[in-house]
Amino acid sequence: MNLDLINDLVNNLKENKFVQSFMEELSNYIQNNVTNNSNSLNTNDNFNNLNSDNLTLNNNKIISKYKNEMLVERRNILQNYAEKTKDKGEMYYIYSTSTNARNSYNLCNCVKEKSHEVITKKIQELPEEANLGSVLRKKGEKFVLDKEATQTIGVEINNMIQEKIEEQNQYLSSKRIDGHIYEVGEKDSGRIWLYDLEKSTNGGMEGIEEIEISKDLYEIVKEGDMLIYKNGEYQKHILD
Repeated sequence: MNLDLINDLVNNLKENKFVQSFMEELSNYIQNNVTNNSNSLNTNDNFNNLNSDNLTLNNNKIISKYKNEMLVERRNILQNYAEKTKDKGEMYYIYSTSTNARNSYNLCNCVKEKSHEVITKKIQELPEEANLGSVLRKKGEKFVLDKEATQTIGVEINNMIQEKIEEQNQYLSSKRIDGHIYEVGEKDSGRIWLYDLEKSTNGGMEGIEEIEISKDLYEIVKEGDMLIYKNGEYQKHILD
């Protein structure tokens, strides 16, 4: 047999094996990612992630003070509902996607005595329709989706969030005082911590986490600079 023909046959065989291996890997990749994407897209329209580092809700940046209050209020809502519905079983709430375990959710126990108990579960271990913001009941070793509780809790949490946003707006408005001079502290993610030099609390300057700073001003100010609030906005204050 011609040597070139033999080499061509060998090369074709190698290529075919390579193609088969490649196709198998591609098939596995597609299958895994279709599963992962279907789970990641399985989200609750009523759910708001309060654990985000740079929290923005309903197009409003949320300052640390009100983020913490929202987390406390959410826990209270969950605990109160769990207490009222104990006859339906131990209640859990899916509050975040796990960053440590792939394709998994973090669940908090809503029973008051166990409110700091958090468990991580693979999405495949949970009911098919379970997603972020879902309320689950533990039945033996399995979890069951409580659709009624999920809807009720979602509405109650979102109403609370809107109330807190309104409270925050009023709070920040009360701290923006025309003619007052503020010293710039820490800057992070479009937020600036300001200290009102004309107000003091327990012997110290009163601080505010400000989120309404123009982009141009944010980029040029540094820690220790002075700003003045004038005509509804912050301006660089130059000392005479």
